[in-house]
Amino acid sequence: MKRILLAVMLSIGVLGFAQNKKNIVKTEIVDKIKNYKPTDLVPYSKDGKKWALMDVKSRKILTDFVLASPNTFNPDISAELYGEYSEESDIIYSDYRLESEVGLIYPVAVAQTADTDNSPFQVKEKRKIKVDETKYKYILEPILYKEEYYTIATKKDNSDVLINERGEELKGFHFRVIKDSYLCKDKNPNEKIFYVEGFDGKKGFVTISGKKKLYGKLMNEPRSYVIGEGHQSAFGYSLQKDNDDIRKIKKSGIVDTSTQKWLIKPQEKYKIYDIIYTSSEELKKYDVTNRNKATIYFLATDQSGQHFVLDINGNPILPRE
Repeated sequence: MKRILLAVMLSIGVLGFAQNKKNIVKTEIVDKIKNYKPTDLVPYSKDGKKWALMDVKSRKILTDFVLASPNTFNPDISAELYGEYSEESDIIYSDYRLESEVGLIYPVAVAQTADTDNSPFQVKEKRKIKVDETKYKYILEPILYKEEYYTIATKKDNSDVLINERGEELKGFHFRVIKDSYLCKDKNPNEKIFYVEGFDGKKGFVTISGKKKLYGKLMNEPRSYVIGEGHQSAFGYSLQKDNDDIRKIKKSGIVDTSTQKWLIKPQEKYKIYDIIYTSSEELKKYDVTNRNKATIYFLATDQSGQHFVLDINGNPILPRE
């Protein structure tokens, strides 16, 4: 009997907590932003811990500092309150409906089985990339360039090279790391672009014809996707910073991986540490054209400790006095 009473009391307590949390979200967030366009709202914080939502047009802080993270509408927003943990997530939709979701369930990944009769190096009928198994540990998928196939091969010492169909290593293509940069494009549509790390620690891009871009100027491997509400979207912008610890960042900038040029050159005025976006529709595809369907911002902080967003040109969006 005592156990039953305890279970009832606990369930009432949890229900009460969830209901109170939902009321706070409604009164402190939804009621204060419902007259504004969702995609015009960006996060702002005085200390990087408690966040509020601000209207980019009026630069007015609309909510109190009650949010636990710098979320945006894309097209929904998860309203997690600072200092309160719950298995339920309060989701605010773009029409300002408020619903609670218990956990986030992702589909189980389907196991992939290899087809032993169809080698990845069988690139065309009667054409194969000749691989010397005594020299290489791993071989990636073939790449077609000027009617010939190439592939990235990892040597026994864990360095990478590019080899052709005949198993010959391309001159100038021996690096500590070579990775296929899928979202990078070149003026020449036939050019393939790779991200590379040299033995001297330099990082950058190199085309399959051997042309280097930003080599020695990148600070870290470009990541071309942005995490949204339970999914990832690609915009072709990569955050470059010299430290993963926000407090220790000295230089940071943004590279446009689609052109291999700086969108925001490395600077020391602001510490840029993340990329966020707002959108009126859900974006799931790894496609740089997503940038035309979203408004992209860069999360940053300064010497005063406030946290805010920079626009696509690197200008800070701060509340008006």
